[in-house]
Amino acid sequence: MSEAVNDNLMEVRIESFNPYESRFPNRRVITRDALILVKTLRGKGYSVVIEPDNGLPVYYLYSKGLREWFADPVNLLLFGIPINVITNLIVNQVQKLLDWDGKQPSHNLNIQIDGSPTSYNYLGLEQPKGNKQRITAIRKELKDGFDRCFNTVPPNIKFPTPIYLEHKPKIVGWCRLWEDERGLASEGYITDKLVKRRISQNRLSGASVTGMAGRTLCSICNSSYLDCNHIAGNEYEGQSCSNIIIETDFVETSIVKTPINSQCILGWK
Repeated sequence: MSEAVNDNLMEVRIESFNPYESRFPNRRVITRDALILVKTLRGKGYSVVIEPDNGLPVYYLYSKGLREWFADPVNLLLFGIPINVITNLIVNQVQKLLDWDGKQPSHNLNIQIDGSPTSYNYLGLEQPKGNKQRITAIRKELKDGFDRCFNTVPPNIKFPTPIYLEHKPKIVGWCRLWEDERGLASEGYITDKLVKRRISQNRLSGASVTGMAGRTLCSICNSSYLDCNHIAGNEYEGQSCSNIIIETDFVETSIVKTPINSQCILGWK
C-alpha cells in the first residue's frame, strides 16, 4: 500500500456541488461528510483533488441538526488505485460515521475507477447501472428547487427568511433571524398544515440551520481546518480536535425531526 501512496499517478478526485449556486456563486462546495473523507484519504498520503480544479475557493456545508451521513450524494473518482484499497480505508476509518444511525444510504457514495462506467459503493459492491446519472438528476432537482425557493417573495416582510423541511427545497413557513448573547435566535410561523400537525404530535421537534464555512481554524494545528487532516471530535495525543468557524454564510433554516442542539427545540403555541 505504501508504494501506491508514493505513486504520483494515483489520485482521488471528489466532485464539488453547490446547490445554492444562485445565491452563493463561484464556490466549490463539499459536504461535511465529503470533507471528512478528504481528510481521511489525505491523512493516508493520497493526493486528493476537489473538482473542478479551477482555483475557486473551497467551502464546506454543515448542518446543526441530526442527519444521515452521506445523505447528500458524493461522487468519488479513483485513478490508478484499486477499489479495495479505498473501500478498506473508508470502512476502517469512517465506519463509525457511516453506522451512526444504522440506515446509511450506501448508493449515495458513488465510486468510479479510471473513468469506467461501472461504479461501486463504500463497501466495494457494484452499484446499479445508471447510479451516477441518478445522482446527477438528484443534484439538478435540488439546485433547481432551491433556485425557485430563493426567488419566492415572503408574504410578510417581518418574516423574510424561508423555513424548509429537513433541509430540502420545500418552504413550510417563514421566520426572522437575529443574533444575541446566546447565539442565533429565530421567530416565525408555519404555513404547511401537515408540518403543523407533525409538530403538534412531536414528530418534528426542532430547528436546524445550514451554514457554508469558508474560513475555519483547527484547534490542534492552528491552521485552516479545510486544509489540515485533523477531524473534529477525534483525539490527537490526548487533545480533542475542535473546528473553529471564523467566517460562514447562513444558508437556510429547517424544521427537523431531531435537533442536535437541545436548545433548538421548537416552541409550539
